[in-house]
Amino acid sequence: MQIEKSQDIELGGMKVSSVAHIAVAVPDLEKAMSFYHDRFGAKISAPTENTAQGVRIAFAEFSNTKIELLQPLKKVSPVGRFIERNPSGGIHHICFSTEDAESAHSTAEANGLRPLQMPEQGVHGHPLFFLHPKETFGALIEIEESG
Repeated sequence: MQIEKSQDIELGGMKVSSVAHIAVAVPDLEKAMSFYHDRFGAKISAPTENTAQGVRIAFAEFSNTKIELLQPLKKVSPVGRFIERNPSGGIHHICFSTEDAESAHSTAEANGLRPLQMPEQGVHGHPLFFLHPKETFGALIEIEESG
């Protein structure tokens, strides 16, 4: 199979336009923010809390992508359990941008991908949902509507 370059990529029938960010779960947000700033020169956003997802979030911004840094607010949360299994942290998920999260969600289901929830409001105010890693080669994938 030959893969051609395209502005829009089909992912299980969903149109995605880019990698929005790569998320890294970390045990200490401030240390991670300093690490990405001091070692790689990343611009670091101010931390925010997403109590619905149980995380504190900051972004390490580069010219062509972002790294989302996630620190759990509590142990009983998806990121809290991830840190419990991986005490040093690690890559948590990859986020793709799409123009329409509702349509992408329906298309994902119709193509045998298992969304973990209905589209919900993310930290940026855009609808998003996650795909179950069992259908995506073990990677947790977030689909976020671009704004």
